[in-house]
Amino acid sequence: MIDLHIIQQAVLESRDGAAIVDLRQKDRPVVFVNPAFERITGYTETEVLGRNCRFLQGNDTKQPETSIINKAIAAGEYCMVTLRNYRKDGSLFWNELSLSPIYSAAGELTHYIGMQRDITDRIALIQQLLKQKEKLQHQNQYLQILNNIDTLTGINNRRYFDSQLNIQWNIALRNRFPVSLFMVEIDYFKQFNDIYGHLAGDECLKVVAKTLSNYLRRVSDFIARYGGEKFVILINNINEKQAQAFADQLRSQVQSLAIAHEESPIAHYVSVSIGHCTLIPELDMNAKTFLQRADEALYQAKAAGRNQAIKN
Repeated sequence: MIDLHIIQQAVLESRDGAAIVDLRQKDRPVVFVNPAFERITGYTETEVLGRNCRFLQGNDTKQPETSIINKAIAAGEYCMVTLRNYRKDGSLFWNELSLSPIYSAAGELTHYIGMQRDITDRIALIQQLLKQKEKLQHQNQYLQILNNIDTLTGINNRRYFDSQLNIQWNIALRNRFPVSLFMVEIDYFKQFNDIYGHLAGDECLKVVAKTLSNYLRRVSDFIARYGGEKFVILINNINEKQAQAFADQLRSQVQSLAIAHEESPIAHYVSVSIGHCTLIPELDMNAKTFLQRADEALYQAKAAGRNQAIKN
């Protein structure tokens, strides 16, 4: 087992801010912050301890991401959101916040650890790119965008995914960070079309696609319709545990839509099976093998009874 001193040093030396809150105390006060947290926010440890982290939102408290955080804490689940936070000097920074539950040896949820990353520069670049995109008026540029979109669901199509997979793979290979691929397939979709008709099937595809898209939290997250009733999602820089939690939450989100499906043995509602793979690319690997591993995991999820998320 790794030395606790090493873990402590890793947290203290991390470039990402870290804060631990105590759920057993009133208003979930902060009980620990690392030096990076102080650096990012401008607040000292003394000024932060004993306070709820919401003070970093200043008067900007109506952000929808706060409800995501509250739901995750109530359920004892992992979540990742991007918040507008404010430093001690009042300046805005965009906080990519990853929250993970901490359980006691007895299985009691006692604390949450929040890892924060200042992505202000990334957001500024994205906003700049969006402004430039809005200025593009030429018809050929507009048609190029349309060529990347699945006309039924409005999300990216298979051709665009194929190009993005190689791009994301090479970026992860160059920067040595993990990339996760999720293959999502609607269970018993042929039977759904047979019972309710293709128009209802098309509507089901659109609703599921929108639900999956809405659950993506970061601008860099990528979703596409892979074909038929199958979707693919690419996410970078999360670990296997986070990927499994994300896949389980995706599956739960679709099932909670409660779309009737009389021929499905899974509570008579539309559900999805998910296969996923997370790895750090190496020179002797390729994106095609990565895709195959996720597809194999999807096959295992279907063989195990469907409405499951399995990693490979």
